[in-house]
Amino acid sequence: MIKSAIALAATVLVAAPAVAAEAEAGSFTYQGVKYDYTAEQQGDVKVLKGSAYAGKVPFELRVTKRTVTGRFNGRPVTFDVKDVKPIASKAAAND
Repeated sequence: MIKSAIALAATVLVAAPAVAAEAEAGSFTYQGVKYDYTAEQQGDVKVLKGSAYAGKVPFELRVTKRTVTGRFNGRPVTFDVKDVKPIASKAAAND
């Protein structure tokens, strides 16, 4: 479940266009859990910072073309972007 949620967040946000030096804020709901985040492009890395479960579970992810690394609720996470199943649209994440 946690990896699915992190993978979904990474998928939704990797597809978003990069805006130089400007953080993008947003949120989505997945399986009844709301995720709030900011995404900032830092060179070739997109840095996602946010929280889930009404701000109780923090996360910070660093997304490159190949990998996602970071922390979710204080635990280290790492996986390949190729292992993430894309969703049809960002709206689908709200189901």
